[in-house]
Amino acid sequence: MPLLTQNSELKPHHIFNWSIPAWYVRRTDGTIFKTCPNAGICAKLCYARNGTYLFSNVLAAHTRNLDFVLDRETEWFDAMNLELQSKRFKPKPPRVLPNPITLNDLDDWMKEWVESGAPAIRIHDAGDFYDENYLNLWIKVAEQNPSLLFYAYTKEVEMFKKVSVFPINFRYLFSTGGLQDDMITDDDRHADV
Repeated sequence: MPLLTQNSELKPHHIFNWSIPAWYVRRTDGTIFKTCPNAGICAKLCYARNGTYLFSNVLAAHTRNLDFVLDRETEWFDAMNLELQSKRFKPKPPRVLPNPITLNDLDDWMKEWVESGAPAIRIHDAGDFYDENYLNLWIKVAEQNPSLLFYAYTKEVEMFKKVSVFPINFRYLFSTGGLQDDMITDDDRHADV
């Protein structure tokens, strides 16, 4: 079973997704785990706590993902890297940019990525970076797959600001609505929720 999935909106753009449950979850072993440590008001409005995310098969798949990385992180890391080498992650040019973005709006690495047609990996359409070790695993995955774009929205402002250098292919935006909004500056890429 693949670790990374695509939905109908992301598939035409060659974007894959990794999900874990949002906010709190009862793990397979019965323990409760908080996947969004700095969720604030966003927890009440979270799209990933409604609709299809609550279907038993979807929640079970996201919980399996969380259990896999928590219980067998080395195996997860190896499996993720192996999957990213498969045929479905090969470039599919040309990539079309959404209006009004043009190549001139992008840095050199992003221009090359767009022109190559390489896929993107969205880390979490549900859940967040629940600890530094988990963030570091994703950083290492990005380092081992330099032609792919990895991107995430996060409320873990302090944790991210502790990282001195991210790989050039690992992009993130802070999203407001969390407990650390006061740490977001005008210089930080961020999105209002």
